[in-house]
Amino acid sequence: MSIDIGTVKSLLFGSGARIVVTAVCSLLVVAAGAFAAGLVGVPTLESVDNEFGEVTDDRTEIRTFLTVTNPNPIGASAAEVSAEYTVDMNGVEMARGGGSDVALEPGTSTETFTTRMHNERIPDWWVTHIRNGEETEVAIDATVSSGALGRSTDVTDRRTIETDLISQFDSDETRPIDANSPATSDPVLYVNGTRADWGDVDERTTELELRFDMYNPKSYDIPVTRLGYTIYMNDIVVGEGETTSERVLRSKQVTPVDTSTHIQNQHLDDWWVTHLQKGEQTDLRIEFDARVRLPVVGTTITLPLDELTYEETIETDIWGNENENESAADETTTDEDRETEAEQSETDGGDERSETEDDGGILSGLPLSSVSDARFPVLGRS
Repeated sequence: MSIDIGTVKSLLFGSGARIVVTAVCSLLVVAAGAFAAGLVGVPTLESVDNEFGEVTDDRTEIRTFLTVTNPNPIGASAAEVSAEYTVDMNGVEMARGGGSDVALEPGTSTETFTTRMHNERIPDWWVTHIRNGEETEVAIDATVSSGALGRSTDVTDRRTIETDLISQFDSDETRPIDANSPATSDPVLYVNGTRADWGDVDERTTELELRFDMYNPKSYDIPVTRLGYTIYMNDIVVGEGETTSERVLRSKQVTPVDTSTHIQNQHLDDWWVTHLQKGEQTDLRIEFDARVRLPVVGTTITLPLDELTYEETIETDIWGNENENESAADETTTDEDRETEAEQSETDGGDERSETEDDGGILSGLPLSSVSDARFPVLGRS
């Protein structure tokens, strides 16, 4: 059977459109074949960094930056590269994102992805965090794949973060309680010690069990008819209530008074917004008041209990960016600094050494997703 050369030319090169299609298909096949055969360099994922973006009452924007190095002189778009990632905190999915058609330009480039997390997930995470003893395992799972090559690479980063919200409430300090009332002389009571422990935690509330060791210096018993509390986190009321069961403080004795306070978890998404708006900082404050009956004068008075107000500042560095910036600043040395160090070394006989110590904050040193110290193959071979 004879082949009509004219027909072949007509099919392949008979029009401008066909010429373009033929050329593109050839480039795709050659590029994919080169990657598959290992004839060109394999791009590597240099780092995955995150930062918080816009925060609203309902959502939190998370920006993710994937820095990729492509050692080849041409882009890798022909490999149909895509990326996906998830952020889990104690098994609660906080964010999911990614994108297709990652260009991978020659050299080092950064792909930016934006994910919007629903703030309503914060209470779910909070429950797991308290149940785990104020500890959270954060898992970052990323997958970079090539549709053309049928290959993918998984990158996993796991960190453990811890907080300490209530330990400072434990105290053996003696604090006088004044009534500031003509009905009795001050102080009317003393608090010799305070203790705090987490209680039951469910989807709706977080229980905080408190104990006050109260000393009654009076010559008569004093009944406590009410003990109230209000819990603030960045001036957001996350819990308030009162205990109305009567407790009698015996004369000249120390009486332990136990009470349970409750954080309403439904308010934690509102707190989360303020925490990020203040640069990942929270001012925790718990205020108390009591109502006591003075049998001698036959009257009931309210005590503000200002001396028992608990305040604690909570600072976080969820993505580890602050520590990285501090480390970069510590490692930056100017020519003038080097000359000064050299002169000091000569003067001191070369024995001068410096050490940098970083004690960090509550979550310091525990970045959730930074993997900047590692290199991961994006299109690694199976």
